Amino acid sequence: MLRLAALLFALIASPGPACADEIRQLTLQPSRYADAREALVDAIETEGLVPSPPSQFGDMLRRTGPALEQSSPAYADAEVLHFCSARIAWQLARENPLNIAQCPLSMAIYTLPDEAGTVRLSWRTAIGDSPGARAANELLERIARQVADNAGRSGLGR
Repeated sequence: MLRLAALLFALIASPGPACADEIRQLTLQPSRYADAREALVDAIETEGLVPSPPSQFGDMLRRTGPALEQSSPAYADAEVLHFCSARIAWQLARENPLNIAQCPLSMAIYTLPDEAGTVRLSWRTAIGDSPGARAANELLERIARQVADNAGRSGLGR
């Protein structure tokens, strides 16, 4: 009975799952959504990765907004692209089987209705300070830098 009480106390006193992850953001300005999205896909592919079909997040919110009494859009454009590095996935899996929840990696690209010419890229960092988590975060940062370097180049002179 004493063990049961100690276990119940531990469960009640537990702060719950750790949330050490961070959401990073990069603002691309001036930029057009189509140019920045193309730069994101190119950056992912330059790393030798293949993005999955994107999650049309903005479209989903537009479709469901009226049913939830949301009359103004949250985003002008919004997609989430998912991709996976087999090398990093294996590294994370060998470090801790729970790391399955960190794959695939993803990056969101979006614009806000009242900010013409500004595109945002955001992503969640990998949790932990293991070699696999560091490799995942370095990959995400490289992709973000490539997008920043290349977004808008195809739109020059327009």
